[in-house]
Amino acid sequence: MPRPQLLVIVPGTWNAVAEGVTELKRYLADEYGGTVIIRTTAAPLSSPDPADRCVGPGTWRLARRDMELVLLPQAFFSLDWMEVS
Repeated sequence: MPRPQLLVIVPGTWNAVAEGVTELKRYLADEYGGTVIIRTTAAPLSSPDPADRCVGPGTWRLARRDMELVLLPQAFFSLDWMEVS
């Protein structure tokens, strides 16, 4: 059985936090035996978008909750809110 992979698409205007990215990778490796692939895009996205095809359907809901609520916000940030219109 292939190891699960999580593809995280990050808006190009967002920055990575090394410790947060490491924790995201550690979580997926320890909990699911998987790996993380991070790609940036110039497409307008409001936040990082994790592809949800990496883990079995029964466990994905919990993994996605942990990643979206805790791990992704710790791994990536944007200063777009500082821009003056």
